[in-house]
Amino acid sequence: MAFPQIALAQLRQGRGLKSPGFSVIQFLEGVVDEMNSPNDEQAALIKLTMEGKAMSYPDRYDQENLLNFHKAKMHLEMAIALLTQ
Repeated sequence: MAFPQIALAQLRQGRGLKSPGFSVIQFLEGVVDEMNSPNDEQAALIKLTMEGKAMSYPDRYDQENLLNFHKAKMHLEMAIALLTQ
């Protein structure tokens, strides 16, 4: 067997890289739900931040934190979508 067939056989056998179980995907979905959605003011601040507008310190730290939470939630949602295809 050539290596591509071996790699696919290993995937089918659950060896090496594999899909997480249903409970893990449910956990990730719970994390996304726990993060909630930004309210109107937070969404507006996220948009401004993505446009490169920064607040003065020390508020800038929280501004960047808000953007990081938003990005993390988006990435989790994308990961869940990829895992459930």
